[in-house]
Amino acid sequence: MKHIRASVITHWLKQYNLREVQYMAGHRKVMSTESYQRNDTEGLQLDVDQFHPLG
Repeated sequence: MKHIRASVITHWLKQYNLREVQYMAGHRKVMSTESYQRNDTEGLQLDVDQFHPLG
């Protein structure tokens, strides 16, 4: 269940600004919402695919 919530919040961060997502997620502190910005693994995977020496 926690993974689904994290995925939804990460998806929201791609569509909405930080303050809107903070409100939608029910976080009291911005820092809680900012931690989900690190969950953007799709962008990281694209970087690995592009720059990995064996790829």
